[in-house]
Amino acid sequence: EEEYEEVVKEKRELPPEPKEEVAPAPPSNGDAEMKPAEGENPEAKPADGEEGKAEPEEGGEKKGEPAESKEPEKKFEWVDVKKMKKRTKRTDLKVVAKGCPGLSEEAIQKLMDAESAMQAEMREIIETDEKRNDLESYILTMRSRVEPGAEYGDFISAAEREAFGAALTKAEDWLYDTFDATKAMYIEKLEELRKVGDAVTWRCKESSMRAEWIQAVTGTVSNYRAVATNPGEKFGHIAAEKLEKILAACVELEKWLKDTREQQDALPKHEKPVLLCADMEKKSQDLAQMADEV
Repeated sequence: EEEYEEVVKEKRELPPEPKEEVAPAPPSNGDAEMKPAEGENPEAKPADGEEGKAEPEEGGEKKGEPAESKEPEKKFEWVDVKKMKKRTKRTDLKVVAKGCPGLSEEAIQKLMDAESAMQAEMREIIETDEKRNDLESYILTMRSRVEPGAEYGDFISAAEREAFGAALTKAEDWLYDTFDATKAMYIEKLEELRKVGDAVTWRCKESSMRAEWIQAVTGTVSNYRAVATNPGEKFGHIAAEKLEKILAACVELEKWLKDTREQQDALPKHEKPVLLCADMEKKSQDLAQMADEV
């Protein structure tokens, strides 16, 4: 703690102003002391009847008594007063340990580095196990799905199924026979199998979405053809040449969809499709953009 000086305002009473003394008035003739006449006893008491006459009337003011004085009004002033106060002062102290038991900073740093290395090694082990599980899961899942009659059975040829099955078996044997494989080795084996398996998966996905996209493109063509044929009041301001352009684009897209769909229907499911969902989406967007610009 430390002491410090602080100036505060305080209210202080001012001393009363001195009163002016008033000289007493000289006695009047009526108030002069009556000397007793010669031969009279000065100590003689007045008669009984005259005793009460000397008292002043009730409520009257006695002569010679001063009037009641009023208490003077107190006055105050604000003054600056210096006061000493205490406050707590905090100071950061640097503590240096000397001669204390324990490890040195170099030894502690070495142990921390060793701990970090162990954590990294454990993380590598965990990730390696995850990649091993991914490879094993892919082998078992794809083997069952590419069987005839299964989910991917129609989207892989017999020869390709046999070759892919052999590759899956070979990878499975390597997986169970190799106990010291690294994470990179598991990733490499899985990528080799995906080169065949991803193509089969993609053909199945295209086939499942194709019908929806055919319906979407057909609906887009029908909508713009209806507007171009009967523009009505809303589109009556569009020139006939532009409406003919929209109709021609609708016919062209409809013909492309019909021809490509026939080619697709003629292909077996395990062949690469020619009617792709991405192509149908792009052509539908191109027609909508051209019609909206008109």
